[in-house]
Amino acid sequence: MRPGKIIGRIFLFIFIAGLLVILGRIFMLEDEGSLTELIPTQAARDAYASLGEDAFFTHKFRTSLSADGYFSAHSLVYNREDGELQLTGRYNESIFANLGVENGDNFYWELRDGDGNTIATAEVADWEEKYFYCHFRLIFSGVHIGEEDTLLLYLCCDAAEYPGEDTQGFPVHRPGQEWKTYKLDREERQALEE
Repeated sequence: MRPGKIIGRIFLFIFIAGLLVILGRIFMLEDEGSLTELIPTQAARDAYASLGEDAFFTHKFRTSLSADGYFSAHSLVYNREDGELQLTGRYNESIFANLGVENGDNFYWELRDGDGNTIATAEVADWEEKYFYCHFRLIFSGVHIGEEDTLLLYLCCDAAEYPGEDTQGFPVHRPGQEWKTYKLDREERQALEE
């Protein structure tokens, strides 16, 4: 075999390997398969007993990452009856170096209105590490969202003075954004009936 063909095949192999790494990284970034199900809290059970399938609402987020790139969210479920909002927050472990902290032990999550006022602090109902990401199923209580309300999610760490004054929250709800009924799967219905 000629040296030119060998070199060409080596470069082709390097190109394909690099492409596979990039595609794998994109897949990991877009993966929203962790902690997506509704947690059967007492408020959720009560709402389901009262309203059945019509108790829960959802909508898609218009963005997939916070403005500073530090965290994201997915899998929103809102129980209007009791003002309980559940969603999954996620951050890449590289945030520790970015904020100058050893780990996420001092992190907490807040929902704030458009003026920056804290509406609720999350209870972490479950968490999971997957790839380079930490996923947290968050439950916010006492959240009542009007049609023209803005609702923003913030990842907070007092030790790192984050978020700063210029930090923009992740938009959970924007004025005029429409809700649609959340479709419970079989496991979720069973958990709510227990």
